[in-house]
Amino acid sequence: MWHSRGIARRFLWTIAAPLMAAGMAAGFGPAAASAVACQNWAGVQPPSPGTVVNELEGVTVVSPSDVWAAGFDFGSGPDQTLIEHWDGSSWAVLPSPNPGSGDNQLRGIHALSANNIWAVGSYSTGTGSKTLILHWNGTTWTQAPSPSPAAGNVLTAVRAVSASDAWAVGFTVSAGPTEHTLILHWNGHAWRRVPSPSPGSLDGLAGVAAAAASNAWAVGETLQNGIGEKPLILHWNGTAWKQVASPGPGESGFLNSVGATSAANALAVGTYDDGTADQTLTLRWNGTAWKKVASPDPAGPAQINVLWGVTATSASNAWAVGDYDNGSAQNTLILHWNGTKWAQVPSPSPGDSSNTLAGVAATSASNAWATGDAASSSGPDQALALHCT
Repeated sequence: MWHSRGIARRFLWTIAAPLMAAGMAAGFGPAAASAVACQNWAGVQPPSPGTVVNELEGVTVVSPSDVWAAGFDFGSGPDQTLIEHWDGSSWAVLPSPNPGSGDNQLRGIHALSANNIWAVGSYSTGTGSKTLILHWNGTTWTQAPSPSPAAGNVLTAVRAVSASDAWAVGFTVSAGPTEHTLILHWNGHAWRRVPSPSPGSLDGLAGVAAAAASNAWAVGETLQNGIGEKPLILHWNGTAWKQVASPGPGESGFLNSVGATSAANALAVGTYDDGTADQTLTLRWNGTAWKKVASPDPAGPAQINVLWGVTATSASNAWAVGDYDNGSAQNTLILHWNGTKWAQVPSPSPGDSSNTLAGVAATSASNAWATGDAASSSGPDQALALHCT
């Protein structure tokens, strides 16, 4: 489960050797029409400290001169957390905790303000994995205590509503294997686990968004009765998380990211299997139900097309990012939502073999960032950052 057919690397982690031996495996925007405000996406090369792998999984924008990206890098030892900052002219690596004896990875990041930023992921202890939550106070990144209720625990996304209200989502893994949804809440003093629906035997959450304290969404996938994974959508009404029905997109499918601008307006993105290959998947919430929305598949129906992240600045300006495989190389994919439809916009793919965009964030229609990684046959996997102005 969790994103097979060659695209598993985004949500397939080494949780623990015993669990892996047992066979375990893990898997925005809005409305009204207007023209695309910025169409020129260009690369701004960030540092790549890892000698083998460098991946920026998430990005958050405070202002044009204050942008953060989080992920991990790898050299000769275990994966190390990677946090980079854009100051308006260049990217720089900032020190970040690595509490694990094994891999340390960050998957999501979100800024409430310049001195209140959360980043989440997981770290390995050698016998399992624990949730990892880091906080930026304007000066340093420090680890915050967080629950790890199972043998394996992974956080994939984080979203802050206020200084005393933030959500982090992911999944837990136990022997069997079984996977269950995991949702943690920050109340201003501590992170606590909140009960969440987990209808299948292998369930996980990959994205979270909140339009208000009483209106949050979490998305991922569920596997029930051993039959193909399906999109999983959960909603927070201020009191409890409840499952909401999602369209059956095809043979199987999952959701990677979600965003909401109001109680009647949200989008979720991911991918689904049309019976031949994975195609982009976008769903829209209209206040009553989730409906599938058409989205471009530039690689065509016989090749992989997938969306990993989404963000929105208004009802008529949203971005979704991912990648597609044209048969000879994996290319970056950026789609724009104008309130009526999705359309692909040109984006650089600097690596000659593999290019992926995993995260996207924006503060306005004229300031957006996307991050991921790019690989060439002649060198290591490099961190990738694209800027649209």
